[in-house]
Amino acid sequence: MIEEGSHIAALATAPVPSGLAVVRISGPRTRIALKALFRAKQSVGDDPRRLVFGDLLDHQSGNVIDRALAVFMPGPASYTGEDVGEFQFHGSPLLVQKILRSLFAFGITPAEPGEFTKRAFLNGKIDLVQAEAICDLIGATSEDALRVATEHLRGRFSEAVASLGEPLRDALAELEA
Repeated sequence: MIEEGSHIAALATAPVPSGLAVVRISGPRTRIALKALFRAKQSVGDDPRRLVFGDLLDHQSGNVIDRALAVFMPGPASYTGEDVGEFQFHGSPLLVQKILRSLFAFGITPAEPGEFTKRAFLNGKIDLVQAEAICDLIGATSEDALRVATEHLRGRFSEAVASLGEPLRDALAELEA
């Protein structure tokens, strides 16, 4: 289980100029961060899993950084099993830096590479094979590699291993008895 009070944020899209960038937050202060750093007609935490349009704010100055969409996904029914939030905004690298700086000034820490998936694993949302399949899926360079990674991510390999393990455990229990 992840340490209580531990909250992270990171860019979830490629760090290049683009039409859209997504910054993801995970941890117990996610809802608080969304409410503090995002101003809209409707509060982003009031209607989970629904995108809300509004202004992303700089934590220190209170100035608007960009017009954006925000969404809140309460745990445990989220990718990491924790409260998760996302900001979707214009994909300028400068905007990304400003938004991440605002989150870090708010007290949220930068995520390490793969930390969202690590949290999903530690919180029992995925098993180790599925966690590795995510890395394989991202790095797939052929249709076959993509197909295998997708099957592993869906849990097919884990199910096969579990189905083989059950008769072995039964036999071991009989031998010990």
